[in-house]
Amino acid sequence: MSWSYLKNHSRTLLVAIPSTVALVGCIWRIIKRYPSSIIMVPTEENQFIIDHCPSFNEYRPTPWIFNGHLMTVFGVLFRPLPKIIFERILLPVDDSGGTIAVDWHTKPHPGQPILVILHGLTGGSDNEYIRWMILSASSKLNICCVVIHARGCGRSQLTSARSFCAANTDDLRISIKYIRSIIGNETPLFAVGYSLGAGILTKYLGEESSQCILDGAIVCCASFDMLLSNANMEQWLQVHTYNRRLTNNLIRYIKQHEHHFVKTESLPNLNMNEAYQSKTIRDFDRHVVVPQYGYRDVEHYYSEASSKIWLKSIRIPTLILSAMDDPICPIDGLPIEDILQNQYLIAIKTLEGGHVSYLQGWWPRTYSYDNVVVIDYIKARLKQMKYELETKIDDQKSLSINI
Repeated sequence: MSWSYLKNHSRTLLVAIPSTVALVGCIWRIIKRYPSSIIMVPTEENQFIIDHCPSFNEYRPTPWIFNGHLMTVFGVLFRPLPKIIFERILLPVDDSGGTIAVDWHTKPHPGQPILVILHGLTGGSDNEYIRWMILSASSKLNICCVVIHARGCGRSQLTSARSFCAANTDDLRISIKYIRSIIGNETPLFAVGYSLGAGILTKYLGEESSQCILDGAIVCCASFDMLLSNANMEQWLQVHTYNRRLTNNLIRYIKQHEHHFVKTESLPNLNMNEAYQSKTIRDFDRHVVVPQYGYRDVEHYYSEASSKIWLKSIRIPTLILSAMDDPICPIDGLPIEDILQNQYLIAIKTLEGGHVSYLQGWWPRTYSYDNVVVIDYIKARLKQMKYELETKIDDQKSLSINI
């Protein structure tokens, strides 16, 4: 092969070689296997769930999305936002005038199972992953979905001088009690939490222990160790991508509600100028959350917000779903030994999936793998509870519950 030939065709070769490598890589990812690790105590109850949930065994990612960073980014940018009209109520949660927004997808019918959905940091019912979960649950299992927002999130207004906190489960506890009071004690009630919402849900489950009024829970992409997750977020790549984006979201959040946070005797250490200059999530938490909730420092806050210590106390069936390539909430924070000592827990560790993404199919514009897992798990739990879903709902189809 002559030098002149290479020179004349170099541009073609520069395009052809990477394209060929990418094509071969995609083909390999299509035919390879992606077995998940399932961690649990081998009880009859857990085996029943596994037998009825084939989706647990393997998550096959979109072939051309080949790492957790791309998966996380495309999970936000790629899927369209489904149109859903919610019925919103403002639920009082404390004596100082604090409220949270609760968005009902539809009014529930008597006997219709309910799925409570908890969003991630500064998220809400206007996020793609929340709406696709709602569409999946409502269309495939005829479940009524309700989104519980953190204070001031989901385009709601703060009504008191207190923002949300990753260590606070009081608002969730009040919300769950409110929903249970509406639907009664016999109607199945489940919850799924994503990212920050998953951590809060885990802590709530552990605190409530055997008194928990949920019939099952799914914890997706949680940070079980906030100190570990924050250290991960302060690596160079994360600082200039996820950390910066999330910090800017937090700054926008506090600016929307700044009239509540003027310097007063009740909040002497909260300096809004410092909050607006935050460069990282740690900065924001130090300037905003720590003084509001009375923590000694940000490390104290992260220790209190870490949900891993509560896993051993959970006493309702709970599924944990995490990806080994999650770039935001490292799976190393999940204490395997505690799962192996608690018969109520099943953990699925997928090889890929990113953070709150789990895209699947060649052109991932609709449902994600986590939607499939949640639906399979709830369906299995209803069978385990011997709950006749269709009969219960159809017998009273014309009735509805006031919310």
